[in-house]
Amino acid sequence: MVVQKKGIVFLLSVCIALAWGNIAAADPSGREIMDEVSSRHDREIEYVKQKMILRSMSEVEEVRDMRRFVRKEDGGFKYLMVFDAPAGVEGVALLTWENTSGPDDQFLYLPSMGKKLKRVAEGGKRNYFMGTDFTFEDLVSESMEKFSYERLDDVSFNDQDAFVVKAEAVEDKLKKTSGYSHRVLTILKESFFIVKTEFFDRRKRPIKVLTATEYGPVDGRLWRASKQTMENLKEKHFTDVESISRSFDASDVPSKAFGQRYIKSGKHMR
Repeated sequence: MVVQKKGIVFLLSVCIALAWGNIAAADPSGREIMDEVSSRHDREIEYVKQKMILRSMSEVEEVRDMRRFVRKEDGGFKYLMVFDAPAGVEGVALLTWENTSGPDDQFLYLPSMGKKLKRVAEGGKRNYFMGTDFTFEDLVSESMEKFSYERLDDVSFNDQDAFVVKAEAVEDKLKKTSGYSHRVLTILKESFFIVKTEFFDRRKRPIKVLTATEYGPVDGRLWRASKQTMENLKEKHFTDVESISRSFDASDVPSKAFGQRYIKSGKHMR
């Protein structure tokens, strides 16, 4: 029985390997590439401790400690971002609930507001978040049904072959409220990992670039960036994000952490 099971596993592995080879050989479309990105790199549970550095061309302005929680439940992803330090941002939290149709719900918690969560208006999602180079819009989910994906010419990224995919909103509400006309994603062919995202304003001018500077596998085919930088091209300002530790254990991401009551009670704060 043991030998038979090993044979089954071996044959299954061969079939899977051949399947991935066929995907690469079939000259995939933009949507097929993005489906493979999601298949390999989405996780339903994730907890990350991170360090965020705000800087100009010449100096570091502030270093922040933060935690990020991800959990998929009820058919959609929920996200919680919490700042732990320095004192000026301690306890600030951003809660995001994915909606499969329509814009995601986002709520901002500022300790100075008392026990209140402020809903982020749809038109306000193009605003920058807490002095960073990320807008509220950058911190929502990527529900692929809300976008079209067009494959552009392939490129080389750090001497590695890469796909290039143009992502453009197709959902009416998202098209009206987004601060972007489109994004251009650079995706490594070997790992289907997104290493660069270029953002274009509504007049189709490049305004920001998010680049993974250190990245690699963390669990089988799953890759993550350990260091990445969002560059604001107009302001010549940067936000670096470094991942310190990571967990995929459900006990580190309790469901209650994504409830408004949990945050308003201050339980998200250490």
